[in-house]
Amino acid sequence: MPCRWQGTHHHFDHSPRGLVFLPTMDKSLLFKKRRHPILEDFLLRNPGCDEDEGQRTFSIYQDLTEVKAWWYTELAFSELFEKSYIVGQPSKSEPKQAIVPIGVEEQISINEMHQYFSNILIDDEPVGSLILAVNDFDTTTVYYKITKGLSPPDSPETANKLKTLKSQKLNRKRQFIADCVRHAEERLSKQAT
Repeated sequence: MPCRWQGTHHHFDHSPRGLVFLPTMDKSLLFKKRRHPILEDFLLRNPGCDEDEGQRTFSIYQDLTEVKAWWYTELAFSELFEKSYIVGQPSKSEPKQAIVPIGVEEQISINEMHQYFSNILIDDEPVGSLILAVNDFDTTTVYYKITKGLSPPDSPETANKLKTLKSQKLNRKRQFIADCVRHAEERLSKQAT
């Protein structure tokens, strides 16, 4: 049966294997709420941002950067509107877009929507469209693109062209994966011989 001795700075464990040094841990660190450095920096630079709202915004930021692979994403905060948001690009070639996190428990009025379009800026200019990221407590997120004013739907020709481009892109991805698999199988068969 091992016996344990606790000194002021170290733990020693007498066990069948001999004396083992176990460094002590500051137990206050176990209960200290740790934040991601990007979130911590954002909250320090924007003291008007509510911590819960900042956490929600950062959760969306992580989804966009790590799951959806957006480019050049940044956390932003509107001092006038007291609202955090994200600016980023869905791909390198697409323009910047603003993403506004909204909790499922929140209700948005038409007046608030007008404020979003007036106070949320990209490159110091008000946005013409934005994406609402409706976020649940379990971090499930649904994205809705909102455009200022009315915009007509795509023409049938444009819709068909977009559908064709999307299909071509998907086929290129499938072909790329198939080529990768084929090359890997060739390398494995060469190694086996």
